[in-house]
Amino acid sequence: MPVVINTNYAATLAADNLAASNSALQKSLNRLASGSKIVNPADDAGGLAVSMKLSATAHRQAAVNANLGNAVSYLQAEDGALAAVGDILGRISELKTLYGDPTKNADDRANYQAEFAQLQAELTSIAGEAFNGNALFGSTTLGVGTSADAGGATVDIGGVNLMGASAGGPTTVTDHFADLSNWVVWGGSPTVSGGVLTLNSPGGYPEVATKTPYAAPIEVDMQVQFAGSGGHLNLNNEAGNDLVLVQGAPGLGANVWHDVKVTIDSSGNAAVYLDGSGTAAQTATGWNTTATPFHVFQNGAGSTQIRNFSITGTVSGGTSGNVADVAGAGDLGALDLSTVTAALQDVATDRALNGAQQSRLGYASEVLTVNKANVEAANSRIEDVDVAEESTTLARYNILVQAGTAMLSQANQLSQAVLKLIT
Repeated sequence: MPVVINTNYAATLAADNLAASNSALQKSLNRLASGSKIVNPADDAGGLAVSMKLSATAHRQAAVNANLGNAVSYLQAEDGALAAVGDILGRISELKTLYGDPTKNADDRANYQAEFAQLQAELTSIAGEAFNGNALFGSTTLGVGTSADAGGATVDIGGVNLMGASAGGPTTVTDHFADLSNWVVWGGSPTVSGGVLTLNSPGGYPEVATKTPYAAPIEVDMQVQFAGSGGHLNLNNEAGNDLVLVQGAPGLGANVWHDVKVTIDSSGNAAVYLDGSGTAAQTATGWNTTATPFHVFQNGAGSTQIRNFSITGTVSGGTSGNVADVAGAGDLGALDLSTVTAALQDVATDRALNGAQQSRLGYASEVLTVNKANVEAANSRIEDVDVAEESTTLARYNILVQAGTAMLSQANQLSQAVLKLIT
């Protein structure tokens, strides 16, 4: 190699190596200081993307677990109220027995009646209890998500109608199809988007049914559109005849929204009315008038879309009205002891349902806890720095920086040898 002055190749290489070692040293220092492998996106661009998704999943799982805890608190509040109702009913049965003692005089019976009236008032009061604004008792259930994934599983809790059917009546539920939380999917692959339920065939006959059972008289209102060619919509409330809307047959054009109203009277006579007409386009008899889910399904070629669905019918809760009968009895003399014992059975059944729901939520919480731990472990392998390994790397580059600095100093002295040749 020639001896030159203008270019110091050895010093240039030493400077490059020193710069690389110094950069690696700084990166190692940053990793140890932050505890993360990925200090800058350039460190691991793909890993950063995966880590962000895993981290978001872990946070959602923690949030879902918190929701499950709140749901358990709701059920515990409900069970506490049911336990109090059971105690009240037990005392009422005791009062009824004492009231029937022939050795008691009118004043004694009046005293028993006074306590009975107060206990009736408390039964009514408990039936109106709420948890954070949500009624503890009624036919409406609360859908609690048990998964952090979009469209994941839900558990319906509550739905205990303490006063039963005798305190109920027609209930209207309107569904704008933000999701299928109010429905049970029976077949096919129904989808919802933009407030529209789509039933596509072929590929199995998609069918959905209301989670809540409805008893006649029933009225159903909705808008229906047959997309493309074909179209065959069946309406049914179980164990009865179908009302069938076929594109073209009752004058329903394709790709046009049509107003559809279905009525089922208390005798099981059903009729369907189209686009505001007062004349029934179809009728059927022999429909099931007891409380059953209302079914909607596609039974033919093409595609059917439904929006703005509402249904009105009599809804029954978990009890049969025995508690309401006890709360509404005129006096102890008119109250039948069998009604009290039946009410106690209803409350016992409701408490068993409550316990089963709490048990399921407990297992769901366990699954979430395990999944969250595993997701965090997977994220840690991508994001978290191994301190033992990184400290070794730090020591290596620290030595390389010191050695590189020394060698650069030596390389910078090489050109001075030229002076000996020219002096």
